[in-house]
Amino acid sequence: MTQRDQGSARGDIDAHLKRAFQQLTDEALPDRFTDLLARLKAGEDASAASSDADQTTPDRETADAGKVGRG
Repeated sequence: MTQRDQGSARGDIDAHLKRAFQQLTDEALPDRFTDLLARLKAGEDASAASSDADQTTPDRETADAGKVGRG
């Protein structure tokens, strides 16, 4: 096989791979994956919200620890 033939073969392979992967990316996600992603996102949002709340309002142990040593 000559270099020109190898280059042509690589180009063909590249084109076929791009076409195959493009078809995969064009497919819609199954409903169960969409639902799972939505639940995960909702969990992250709730986690972030509770984390923000924790930073602004000290919990009881943190507040009590600040009182120790003050007398």
